[in-house]
Amino acid sequence: MKKIYFLLFLLFVSNEILAQDKLLGILPLKDGKVTYSNVVQLKDVSKDVMYNRIKHWFADTYNSGKDVIQIDDKETGEIIGEGCFKSSWRARFFFAQSVNIWKTIKIQLKEDRFRYEITDFRIKNYFIPTQNASVKDAGVPIEEWNKGHDSKNKKFYPKIASEMALLINSLENAVKNKKDDSW
Repeated sequence: MKKIYFLLFLLFVSNEILAQDKLLGILPLKDGKVTYSNVVQLKDVSKDVMYNRIKHWFADTYNSGKDVIQIDDKETGEIIGEGCFKSSWRARFFFAQSVNIWKTIKIQLKEDRFRYEITDFRIKNYFIPTQNASVKDAGVPIEEWNKGHDSKNKKFYPKIASEMALLINSLENAVKNKKDDSW
C-alpha cells in the first residue's frame, strides 16, 4: 500500500513539475514567457538558400516582409520580425471580442540548420475591430493578460496553440521544400 501511495505522490509531483512548463497547461513556457523554439536540421541546404526561403516565407505569410521584418542581417544569418494574427475571444455567452496576438519571430541560420524562437506574445483587444494596429500599441503580455480568468483562457489558448502549430509548420515546410521554378 505504501508503494501505491508513493507512486501516486510521484505522479502528482511530476504532473505539477510538467505543468509549470506550460501556461495553463497549454502554451509552452521558457523562463516564464510563452516561447516556441526548435532547431531544424536540413541536409544539403546552404545558409543563403535558407535565408532566401525565409524571406519569402515572411512575405507570403504576412503579405509584406518589409512591414514585418525588424532585423535582417544576411552575414550573421539573423532575421527578426514581428507579426500578428487575429482571433476572436468569447468573453461572454453572446459577446466575442476581436483580438490581435502579436509575437516576435527570431530566426538564426547556419549551414544545414536553422533555429527559430517565437516569443514576446502580446494581446490587444478590440471591441470594434480595426484593420491596422501599431506594434507600439500591441497590448499586454500574454502571460499577464486576463489573469484570474483561467477557465475562459483555457478555452482561448488552444486557438493560439493551434495557430502557432500552423505557423511553425508553414515555416519549416517553406525552408525544407524547394520551390518549383519550372513555368
